Amino acid sequence: MCVFQWSHFHIKSSIQLGVIFPIFQGYESLRHIAKLGGLNVPQSILNVVEPIKDNDEAVRAFGIDFATQMCRDILDSGVALGLHFYTLNREVASLSILKKVGLWHEEIFRPLPWKPTANASRFQEDVRPIFWASRPKSYVARTSEWEEFPNGRWGNSSAATFGDISEHHLFYLRSKFTKAQRLSMWGNQLFGEEDVWKVFHNFISGTPAENGVMVTRIPWNEDSLSLETKLITEQLSELNKKGILTINSQPRVNGQPSSHPELGWGHAGGYVYQKAYLEFFVSAERAMVLKQIISKYEPRVNYHIINYSGDDDFTNCDKLEPIAVTWGVFPGKEIIQPTVVDPIAFTFWKDEAFGLWEEYWGSLYPADSTSRKVIDHIVHNYYLVNLVDNCYPEESILWKVCEDMLEVSDKQLKQNKNRSRAMAAGDDGYKAWPQKVRKYSESNEN
Repeated sequence: MCVFQWSHFHIKSSIQLGVIFPIFQGYESLRHIAKLGGLNVPQSILNVVEPIKDNDEAVRAFGIDFATQMCRDILDSGVALGLHFYTLNREVASLSILKKVGLWHEEIFRPLPWKPTANASRFQEDVRPIFWASRPKSYVARTSEWEEFPNGRWGNSSAATFGDISEHHLFYLRSKFTKAQRLSMWGNQLFGEEDVWKVFHNFISGTPAENGVMVTRIPWNEDSLSLETKLITEQLSELNKKGILTINSQPRVNGQPSSHPELGWGHAGGYVYQKAYLEFFVSAERAMVLKQIISKYEPRVNYHIINYSGDDDFTNCDKLEPIAVTWGVFPGKEIIQPTVVDPIAFTFWKDEAFGLWEEYWGSLYPADSTSRKVIDHIVHNYYLVNLVDNCYPEESILWKVCEDMLEVSDKQLKQNKNRSRAMAAGDDGYKAWPQKVRKYSESNEN
């Protein structure tokens, strides 16, 4: 708390000098700060503090009231544009002052759907690919060498360069959790792909693992689940339980107020919109089924399917033009579209997405272990997929697309098993197999 006698002159001259005014937490704090700063505590302050010096709560309350009045005087002077508080990990007093002054609002304001960086060179940035929505630090690192950042629209990114994986691989290794904590969440030992599916399901559903540990992170999420993801938790949980391993998603939104607690962002009085988006890893067999059945959902659904090497790269998106998947309409402003699905950026993201399996999860296990082999199998035999439902006014059909993919692939798997058993029984057994099923299996194999 500041211990100066105030006047308009003192306020103006102090601000011009860049003076920092402390808020004391107790009597000893006041004495210590005064000594360090070479300050003389006015007698008017001592007259109040001395009688209550043994009651830290009372001293703290006086300090908050005194600092509140000081802040009001500073703001009313018209000289200062704002206040800067250094909390030193003791934010309670600062919050109390801000609330008393009327500068604290309980409503959480998000200027954009993603967290902007504090870097001054990116101040005007307002568009990003959705792929890094859950890994913003990584995106900032991979684009740190850009001279300009997208503002207003993403545009053609064919000339854009993303920092190489090797240049920012330390991002893989940084974690709030120790190796032991990650193993307890993701499995000290994996016996098959289904064990990995359970981890994803536990993360999305918020249910504990078999060992009772809560899965609060997976490699593709720097933070916990977003509020909007929780609106579609039930659907996502079902997909992950069946081996569709989701790492990014957003629900469709048709004109929700910008003040909406889960979906809102941007300036007051606006409305926000979103196309349903889903991104996941899935086995090669199911990915190929998806490629076969997706045509019946075109042009409503855009897709991009790619494998670890990039040799298989299938999409019905324009090769150069991005798809706006989030936008907002605000009073007195142009339409803002802060997240896009960009086919070119997706090819850069897939290297990171697959790399996280190996560097962040697989590396927890010995090289020759079954657990390591399970992760390696997924890396080399799963595909990364993103889906966009362009019809945002209606309920999303992306869940239906996934259900069809599962139904057809499970049917094919069952038929192939039956065919294998029939062939193992000999030619007579195969000939005795129903003709319709036999032809279907052979046509799929061909």
